[in-house]
Amino acid sequence: MSSDLFRYTSGRWLWDEEQQLRDRFSPFNVSELQNVAARSVGADHCTGIIKLAEGSYNKTFRLTMNNGATAIARIPHPIAGPRYYMTASEVATMDFARTILQIPVPRVFAWSADDSDPVASEYIIMEEAPGTKLDDVWEGLSLEEKAAVMKDLVVLQKKMASVSFNRYGNLYYADDGVEKAVPVEISGDLPIEVKRSVTHRFVIGPVAERAYWHKERSAMNVDRGPWQHPADFATSVGRRELDWIRKYAVPKPADDPLVTSASQNSPSRHISLLERYLKVAPYLFPSDPDVVAPHLWHNDLHSANIFVQNGRISSVIDWQETWAAPFLFLGRHPRLVAYSGDIILQPPADFNELPPEEKRAIRARMSKSIILYLYEKKIAKEVPLLDKVIRYPHGRTRCDAINFAGDTWEDDILPLRESLIRMERYWGEMGLEGPCPIHFTEDELRLHAEEGDGWNEVQDFWESVSFIVSRDGWTPNDRYGDALTLFTELRETGLKSMVGKEREDFERQTNWVDEQKDR
Repeated sequence: MSSDLFRYTSGRWLWDEEQQLRDRFSPFNVSELQNVAARSVGADHCTGIIKLAEGSYNKTFRLTMNNGATAIARIPHPIAGPRYYMTASEVATMDFARTILQIPVPRVFAWSADDSDPVASEYIIMEEAPGTKLDDVWEGLSLEEKAAVMKDLVVLQKKMASVSFNRYGNLYYADDGVEKAVPVEISGDLPIEVKRSVTHRFVIGPVAERAYWHKERSAMNVDRGPWQHPADFATSVGRRELDWIRKYAVPKPADDPLVTSASQNSPSRHISLLERYLKVAPYLFPSDPDVVAPHLWHNDLHSANIFVQNGRISSVIDWQETWAAPFLFLGRHPRLVAYSGDIILQPPADFNELPPEEKRAIRARMSKSIILYLYEKKIAKEVPLLDKVIRYPHGRTRCDAINFAGDTWEDDILPLRESLIRMERYWGEMGLEGPCPIHFTEDELRLHAEEGDGWNEVQDFWESVSFIVSRDGWTPNDRYGDALTLFTELRETGLKSMVGKEREDFERQTNWVDEQKDR
């Protein structure tokens, strides 16, 4: 049924499910999409359409044609990002990555960033990625096969690191008519003819990053770039959130179970902290031009976005959130090789005497350790600028402040406060001139420590149940019953251990569990 193509069907939410489903309901004219797809690949008509996958922001479909051709169509959800900008930028970015950087990216056959067209939705129709999704085979690969894929990944990152831009922002086609956009000028070891072609074909315009357009921000006079200096980008994040909180932040009821601290529920404390952030924002990026140069950087390189064929990377997908950002801001270990556990490069002396399960766990940690070790050795040799960025002194402290400033109200205030405390603590070590422009008193540090204890408990809880439910209440269809049972048991345990007003408050706060069971 067509409605199944439109609806989100890959999971459930324990709470706020109706709104979550509305956010992901994406109707379109199925026959018109089929017609466009057929024409784009030279077929007479489309013989079938199936939904391949769906995430938080998009649905992906596979279309088959009467001449045997196939195409992939992607339809954005209402919450995917800014209308027009998100689609137009992704198409231009994919084109640039494929034709200029020579990265294996699906060719776009047809697209529209206008939801008033006959398809009645924005869409991208592209070629089907050759090979197999790495996510389907990664765990079964030998260490040597994983290392070969990792080396290909370094080659791709080397290509992205080899070209820098003249502005910070999103890439668009020059004939898209994007306001405030400027012609692209690239630096790098490319022929002058290629550079001229890029300037003629592409522009850099406002960022299409979701955070700049979320909720009322889409209608606000927000500075979305493009920016000439990295400090302007850092400052724009704080001003954007400060303006939004002043106008639109509404505290939750004091007994709301999702309120993690008094500070989290206080607009004035968010405002005070963001004002401090704005005082350090001009200093967050270092003066080293190579480290802060704008680079087009795919920051979601994990096994679900990579296809392999004959042991080599054959395609990279999902360029939706890729933009020309300060290299220090996005340059880091790709998720495919990232590993934060203990580094184990060889088995312990008593390995042969260990139980089978422990052996398997050690082998898994060794494999991740070796791949990370080889990756770091490889980029140090092949992509020294990326190696420098990853190892830049206090680089994460600088960039964490920017990341956390962008979502304190709907996410959490404590990480931003922690990052600013660290900025004050390490100000001198960062080589920044003059005294730090912000200061936290002993009382403020004490409050931060107290609220931090509660915050850590909340993080530990969500980590403990992450195998079955995410923080927004999402759970896979086949785990929905288990997730509901888990929260039912937690509620019953809590009610048995509480008395008086505490019990009354907890019962009211968790009443959604019984309501969900009755649905």
